[in-house]
Amino acid sequence: MSTMIASLPDEKTNQTSSRQTGKGARRARPAGEEETVSGARFFLSKPGTTGHTPELGREFSNEGEARVEALKLGVTYYSLQEWRPVADFAGKNPELKRELVPRKGMG
Repeated sequence: MSTMIASLPDEKTNQTSSRQTGKGARRARPAGEEETVSGARFFLSKPGTTGHTPELGREFSNEGEARVEALKLGVTYYSLQEWRPVADFAGKNPELKRELVPRKGMG
């Protein structure tokens, strides 16, 4: 029994940017675009931590910077969101909702 492995032609491997977006298809992201989580803050882990208990180190203004610095230092990074509980008594049944705490400037 012989197995044959065919390589893809160059034109098929270079189609990612020209591929049309349809249902279930992914679009290629421009290099500078990144997913940002609303209200998230990004921290490096402190060097030498085991990861069992999060220990936050230096904070970064966006995920891209945290990701690059974490790679350089060989550590992990954390994405953190802060929420405030809010009671809503407007309807028949009271509801407990959450409200994102706005991020203040990094100073």
